[in-house]
Amino acid sequence: MLDLLVLVGQKEVRVGKVSFYSNQVICYEFNDDVFIEVKDVVELANVTKELTGGIIPVLNLSITGQRNNISTEAFSFNVHKELSINQKTLAEAIVIDNLATRIMANFYYKVVKKEHIVKVFDKKEEALKWLLSNNFNEQ
Repeated sequence: MLDLLVLVGQKEVRVGKVSFYSNQVICYEFNDDVFIEVKDVVELANVTKELTGGIIPVLNLSITGQRNNISTEAFSFNVHKELSINQKTLAEAIVIDNLATRIMANFYYKVVKKEHIVKVFDKKEEALKWLLSNNFNEQ
């Protein structure tokens, strides 16, 4: 499934790497042992805008690192509103290989509704297959 993607652009950031692929996939791969702050959320948003041109609807693939954490401020920061970003996320796949964290994330996304579909996976290949095998443009 990974061979279906063609890398369009990539950039290193403090907390990991952002890659933009064909098929509208933006991938965030987080380093291990990072504490994500508002400045990191802003940096990720700006890099995403830079790589995609800011207008392409995207499919998000987020791959968490080990022992990562996020500040309360960063978690609740509405990057689209604060930075006037109009880019639309069609669907989001989050890869978490830690069972306890995956259970908490699944619970969170059932309680807090997003404007797009969010699904949690334990393997990158499964997440990517889900993103690419659905037609999220029509939902």
